[in-house]
Formats: sequence, C-alpha cells, structure tokens
Amino acid sequence: MFVALVIVTVVVFLIIRGASGSKQGILALETNGLPARGLVLACDRVSTGRTINGRRFETFSMTLDVEPYGAAPYVCTGSYLVPRGQVETVPGASLELMVDRKNKNQLLVIGPGGFSGPWLRAQPPNAY
Repeated sequence: MFVALVIVTVVVFLIIRGASGSKQGILALETNGLPARGLVLACDRVSTGRTINGRRFETFSMTLDVEPYGAAPYVCTGSYLVPRGQVETVPGASLELMVDRKNKNQLLVIGPGGFSGPWLRAQPPNAY
C-alpha cells in the first residue's frame, strides 16, 4: 500500500512539473534571449490569463513582424505571453521582445516598444 502511494505521488508530481515547466522555461528568455523589436500585424482580442512565479500574463494569438538586433526580420504567428496591464497588443503596436536563440518562433514579450528596461521586472504587474 505504501509503495503504491509513493508511486502515485511521484507520477502526480511529474505531471504537474511537466505541465508548468514549459511556460516557466520561457521566462528564462528574459536573461538568455536575443533582444528584438516586434510589430503586431494581427492579434486575437480574446486572451487567456496565466500566473507564472507570481507574475501575471495574458496569452494572445498574434502575428508579429520580428526584427532581432543584428539579424534579418521575419514574420511569425503563434500564442505568446504578454505582461498583463503593461502592453496593448493592437495591430500596429510596437513591442520589446526576447527571442530564443535556437528557435526563433519562441519569444517572450517583455514590454512596450522603446520603453523596456529594468523597471519592468522590478515587481509583478498590478492586479486588476
């Protein structure tokens, strides 16, 4: 009985860790990513709220024109994390991004275009 309980506990822990690990790993792009500027070409106005490490995000489906510093620009489409309450994701909006060096379609929005800095990571965005 005890062995079965331990096995179930380990399996549940691994499932929870696996489910949350992919989004927590993307936050590593803040320090390890390639800086880029993005332009919102299209955005679905319906978002999904998410909290990771006490920080609040919204996940938007967007098409972005991404311009990494020192590299050729490209267009990508996907669902991306956006800091809640700090960025408007309307078509034409400029965004500061961090792009994964190995997978250019994996990126993190870190703030509004031209205004990003250490102050954005000073505390979690305000709750609504």
